[in-house]
Amino acid sequence: MSGTAPMSDVFAAEPTPQERTAHKVYDALMQALARPGELRHLPEPGLAVAGECLLDLEVGFFASDHVLAHRLARTGARPTTPERADYLFFPSADAEAIRDAVKARSGDQLYPDRAATLFLGARFGVGGRLRLSGPGVSGRREIRVDDVAPSFWAERDRVCRYPLGWDVFLLDGAQVIGLPRSTQVEADPWPM
Repeated sequence: MSGTAPMSDVFAAEPTPQERTAHKVYDALMQALARPGELRHLPEPGLAVAGECLLDLEVGFFASDHVLAHRLARTGARPTTPERADYLFFPSADAEAIRDAVKARSGDQLYPDRAATLFLGARFGVGGRLRLSGPGVSGRREIRVDDVAPSFWAERDRVCRYPLGWDVFLLDGAQVIGLPRSTQVEADPWPM
């Protein structure tokens, strides 16, 4: 069979630019969860790029921002309430948004994987101190996070009793920090 291409060359399709972006986003998100508190970088800023990577026809999502919700709906995922969503997106994590965020599913003892994943807009390097410990953290790690309502950390502490709880991603532009449900977070009191 001279003159024919090897079978491996026939099926080697070059990834599209969208596929390359999705691979980079997915890798950054998984690395962020594997090393809680370490900054990772997304190829583009914003919560939409994370949602477009993770959402598909089989999941439901909630987005507090209407423009973001419209963009995420184009993935085929179904918009739903905070209580039923698999993924929740909050560009602003103020007190009003946190009231919706804390309604998220935390799984149950039989199916802890039914817990929701939260994406919160934040600012890094300023604000209150968070001390992290647990799997993926060597000893303790301290980070500074602002623009997340202080009530969120108390609610997270109440809800996250491994294996139950939320996986949380904090995003500041194209930077992301992951806080899996197995990470213990001790928050300093925020100034009033």
